[in-house]
Amino acid sequence: MDSLNIRIIEALQRRGDITNAELAEVVNSTPSTCLRRVRDLQNAGILTKNIYLVDSAKLGRGLQAIITTTTKDYNLAKRAAFSKRVEAEPAIAYAYGVTGELDAVLIGNFHNMVEYQEVCDRLFDGDENIVRYTTHFVSEIYKNDPAIPCDVLRHQS
Repeated sequence: MDSLNIRIIEALQRRGDITNAELAEVVNSTPSTCLRRVRDLQNAGILTKNIYLVDSAKLGRGLQAIITTTTKDYNLAKRAAFSKRVEAEPAIAYAYGVTGELDAVLIGNFHNMVEYQEVCDRLFDGDENIVRYTTHFVSEIYKNDPAIPCDVLRHQS
């Protein structure tokens, strides 16, 4: 990965709606080179999505929660069934299978406590594999930046 690709990735992580001409100016290249490089990065699966991030509170979903789960049996079939249920819940924004004492971490944006409880009831009640779930409600946000640092790539190039 060369330094131009790294600069392109960093610029697009900060502002995904940047025009190709603006991108070329920011990374000190030509528009045609940037267009080709962006396509190559997309085809390589490095650039995967171009989305706008929104303020969840302004969409009426200001109740943010981090939900952790512990299961009895963390085999492939049970993980797949749980994953399918989680995917069907629009209020759950992120879901991760994790190592350690917990088995899954979910992050959700809820309208209110009623919606939160309804989602938890659908996900966890009746699932004999769920031993426990614990919820941590977000009271303050110290950092909310989805950009992935490119420092490792810089040292490899």
